[in-house]
Amino acid sequence: MNVYDEANNLAKALKESTEYKNFLAAKEKLEKEPEKFEMTKDYIRKQMEVQSMQMMGQEISEEQISSYNALANTIMGMPEIAEFFQTQMYFSVIFQDITDIIAKAVDLDMGLFESEEGC
Repeated sequence: MNVYDEANNLAKALKESTEYKNFLAAKEKLEKEPEKFEMTKDYIRKQMEVQSMQMMGQEISEEQISSYNALANTIMGMPEIAEFFQTQMYFSVIFQDITDIIAKAVDLDMGLFESEEGC
């Protein structure tokens, strides 16, 4: 068995999955509306910014939270954008499940995250 062949087969199966096809269709539909597409990209950038700040232990101001929440409420009320994020989430779940399966199969965490009660 060639690992690279198997990886290519897995990639092909992912590309042929209903979840991926739905995600691509939603993305293509959204790209046809440039204003909504730009709003979506702006929201993703702000989401990443907030997550980065949280990961670095930086405090997020009330103004930043309000701005982020207002943008989220606005864009999630638009069916094309909501559909894009929903299909992205469905595909992401499958992708994460596969990543977890592979990581577990090869003991990728090397036991670092197991309970240390027995030590």
